[in-house]
Amino acid sequence: MIDTKLRGVFQPLFNGLARGLIKLKLSSNTISLAAFGVGLGASLSIAMGHLVPALILLWLSGLLDVLDGSVARLTATASPLGAYLDLIFDRMVESAVILACFFLLPQYALAYLLFFVAVLFNFTTFIVAGALFKNNSSKSMHYDIGIAERTETFIVFTLMLLFQPFAGLILMIFNGLIFLTGGLRFLRIIRSAADDFS
Repeated sequence: MIDTKLRGVFQPLFNGLARGLIKLKLSSNTISLAAFGVGLGASLSIAMGHLVPALILLWLSGLLDVLDGSVARLTATASPLGAYLDLIFDRMVESAVILACFFLLPQYALAYLLFFVAVLFNFTTFIVAGALFKNNSSKSMHYDIGIAERTETFIVFTLMLLFQPFAGLILMIFNGLIFLTGGLRFLRIIRSAADDFS
């Protein structure tokens, strides 16, 4: 939700950074790969217990994840392939972070497992909504707004690392928000499908 609500406020800054990357002749797909690689680096740092580098790399990965789309739009190179790579790389980074948290804080294994279930449910409804609903945005597909989006996920990861005794509770609360996001989207899809056949 933060991504959707505040994106317009920060987009001029993102566009400025994106223009710098364009001058360096970096394509949006290259930036997506960089975001993925930096995110994996953050995960490795978490697993090794190096929390300051982990947090820096995590948020740098998130920034690059924003800039790949900005570069694509500014250069008119947005494509289904780019959108596909972005979605897959995002989920892989999130999965890698949770796996790293398991090595760092294995006592919260149930919360990690539920996170994977919640993300699977939420992402499935997101993809179905993207396929069914008309795209009225500048993105490559319909982007269904949710309560729990990318920025919220990174905030939760940060809180988990900063307040480790409460990491399991923090993640369980967030898991509930992810399930709620997917559930509300699932209901919209069902209503839309019902309207199509009525």
